[in-house]
Amino acid sequence: MQSMGLGFKPDVKIRGILLVIFIVLFSFMGMVNCDWAAAKTESCDPASSLTVVLNDNGVAFELAQYTIDQLKNMPQVEREYSSIDRMPAPVFTYGRGLDLENFLTSQGIDINSISYIRFYATDNVVKKLDRNILLDRTGYYYPKIVECWDSDGVDGETYGYPDVQRASEGAAPVKPMLAITSSQGRFLPAPDRNNLDGSTCLRLCLGQASPEECITMNFVRWIYKIEVFGKLRAGGGGSIAPRVALSSPAANASYQAGDKVEIRGTVEKLSSLSLTITDPDGHSIYTVFDLEAKDGSFTEEYTLEADAVSGMYTIEAGPVPGSSLGCKQTFQVTAAPTSAANITPSNTPQVAESEKKPPVEAAKALPISSLNDISNHWAAERIKDLVARGAIKGYPDGTFQPDATITRAEFITVVVKAFNLINPGGIVFTDTSGHWAQDYIATATAAGIVGGYNDSSFGPNDPVTREQMAVIVVKAAQLTPIAAENQFADSSNIAAWAREAVATAVNKQIIKGYPDNTFKPGSKANRAEAAAVIVNALNLK
Repeated sequence: MQSMGLGFKPDVKIRGILLVIFIVLFSFMGMVNCDWAAAKTESCDPASSLTVVLNDNGVAFELAQYTIDQLKNMPQVEREYSSIDRMPAPVFTYGRGLDLENFLTSQGIDINSISYIRFYATDNVVKKLDRNILLDRTGYYYPKIVECWDSDGVDGETYGYPDVQRASEGAAPVKPMLAITSSQGRFLPAPDRNNLDGSTCLRLCLGQASPEECITMNFVRWIYKIEVFGKLRAGGGGSIAPRVALSSPAANASYQAGDKVEIRGTVEKLSSLSLTITDPDGHSIYTVFDLEAKDGSFTEEYTLEADAVSGMYTIEAGPVPGSSLGCKQTFQVTAAPTSAANITPSNTPQVAESEKKPPVEAAKALPISSLNDISNHWAAERIKDLVARGAIKGYPDGTFQPDATITRAEFITVVVKAFNLINPGGIVFTDTSGHWAQDYIATATAAGIVGGYNDSSFGPNDPVTREQMAVIVVKAAQLTPIAAENQFADSSNIAAWAREAVATAVNKQIIKGYPDNTFKPGSKANRAEAAAVIVNALNLK
């Protein structure tokens, strides 16, 4: 049959049809997602503002919102970047804008607390990047990345570098930035400094770990919101006001044992909060979750026990326990003068001896059989094991209080005793000097199993978290780290510095997750959990 075509040869017709289909599909992809479009055909609107959100242990708060003009009035930097895109092809980027780390610091965020950041773009792209690529590693600009590229393909087969070493020559460290104006292009002889525009505002720019790293897809553009998973610096940092404030009791107010303490305060952008009171030894004695806050205020009353130990007590109020968005207040308690001689010993755990010599009865280890609150507890056998090893003790009233929280100082003390650590000459932090656990903490730091928040702060009275506990025990047991990925539903909440240790502890069956497949890395560990993970680790030796 004679062809009714237009006179083209069959192969030409097929090629033409395929070309039309390709063009249509490419155009469609450009409409669906601007990230697929070429630089000159971008159709997404640049961000008109930037919202900064802090996610503190699952509680998200808007810290600030800035117009682009306001961002332009902040300290600006100019930087050159190299990268490889998906093509693959070498790309040069030049940007003017905000140094990422300095910007985050200016928001009052504790840089060391950041685990990852989510970047939200107007083209509906959401990019999650760990602190490793954003803050920890050194990124580089490779000026010879284009001239060393083999555009014809290595050996006529693949694109790349015939000489990676030469491509690395002249590499310069470069830090991440949020570019307000930028230029970007493939196979440029050098970054284009003269044709900057704001059509991709804001663009995230990153340095490469090596000239071969394909990283252009992380140069997120049209950013309108960043969500930082971390904490504020102590006191809220910068000009950011605390989200919770205590108006009563007054700082360092004085009470007697048996007195009623009225706790009042104000909140911002909170309908409920948690409230915790800790005694002078750092033990939680009163906790309220979901305390209702109406019209921006809250009230709670706590009556001190008749045998309350004398010293400085701490009230902590916040969206969740341990949140940096909360606040702390201290008050003084003295023994009631009328019955001081008859006050029974306080319920201080016998984890370690105090600087003050305790009564002989309290200093002696209670028989395991006398612990009257663990018989039906899931961790009973491990608790008995640890008590038998002399690493931990019960309370003078015969209880162990397995579900009570355990502080960093207490946990370290038990670990040092359980693993028989004797390393002298460790660090004495500002807040551990004179503390009852000073020597135990110093021993632990000398052994390399724990560090402080910084050079001067350890937080001995802070509750130890599950991820901290995993790190400490894995190091104490001298286990070889496992780089396996954690498969919990909340694995993304595990801090970068703890992920390897958590994976190792889970693999070795030292610690487990919860039935809902969560790990709850930031949750406070209790005395039973502490006993269990330590004994499990000891049994591996």
